Amino acid sequence: MPEVPGPRLAALLVPGLAYDRAGGRLGYGAGYYDRFVERLAEEGGRPLLVAPAFEMQLVDRVPAEAHDARVHYIVTEARIIECSWGDSE
Repeated sequence: MPEVPGPRLAALLVPGLAYDRAGGRLGYGAGYYDRFVERLAEEGGRPLLVAPAFEMQLVDRVPAEAHDARVHYIVTEARIIECSWGDSE
């Protein structure tokens, strides 16, 4: 299967354990997606980050640090949430 260059990725599904409306994501602790998104940005790519989730995974606030990648949208079984962090990462 051919590899798609990072700058050509339009969207990326980002898994997690919990999310907040600001696009904060509690991942699985390895930082894989944060590093991958950072590498894409270095290569000129800025894909839309979309988190598939269940309503029960939404929380008021996810603890986050500056290097944590925030998602643009959270898609649940009930709605699509446009996260409020904007484009200021």
